[in-house]
Amino acid sequence: MSAGGPAHVPSHPWILIGAMPINAIFATPILFGEEFGWRSYLQLRLFPDRPVLSAVVTGMIWAVWHYPVMLRGYNFPDNRLLGLVVFPVSTIFLSIIFGWLRLQTGTIWSSSLAHSATNTMGASLIVLLFGGGASLLFVSYVGILGWMPLGALSAWIVFTGQLKPANDLLKVSRPSEEYVPSASQAKSAGH
Repeated sequence: MSAGGPAHVPSHPWILIGAMPINAIFATPILFGEEFGWRSYLQLRLFPDRPVLSAVVTGMIWAVWHYPVMLRGYNFPDNRLLGLVVFPVSTIFLSIIFGWLRLQTGTIWSSSLAHSATNTMGASLIVLLFGGGASLLFVSYVGILGWMPLGALSAWIVFTGQLKPANDLLKVSRPSEEYVPSASQAKSAGH
C-alpha cells in the first residue's frame, strides 16, 4: 500500500466490495424495525401536510436516538462530541431521501434496503478507503463531505416537490370506521 493509505486493506479488497450488496440485502430485515418506526409511523404522522418539516423533525429525533452509541464511539470515534453536531445534518438528509423512497414505492422495504445499503456499503467503503487516515468526521458517508451528495439529492427531492404530503397514504391505512354507501349504491343493492 502506498504511503498515507489505509494500512489494513486486505490483499483482495474486490471480494469485500463484491460482498457488500449481498450483506446489505441480508441486513435489510434487521433495519426494517427502525425504518418502520421512523418512516412508516413517525414521519408520516408528525406533520402529514408538511412532509419536509416532518422529515426534518424525524431526522433530528433519529439522530438523538443514536446519541448513546455515538458517545461510545459509533460513527465518529475520533470526535465523539463534534459528531453529535454533524450527525443530525446527515440524518435530516437521509430522512428526506428515505421518506421519499417510502412514499414513491409505497413500501417500507425500499427505505429499509436503502438504510441497510447505506450502513453496510457506506461504512465499509469508508473504512477501506480512509481507515487509519483522515478523520471520519469529514470523510464518513454521514460526515461533512457526505453532506454534499446527500444534500444535493435532498435538495432535488424538496425543490422539485417530490416529497408529497402523507395524507393520502394515511387515509388508505386508516379507512373510516363505518362504511356508508352512497344513495345510488344503496338503491342498486336493494336497500
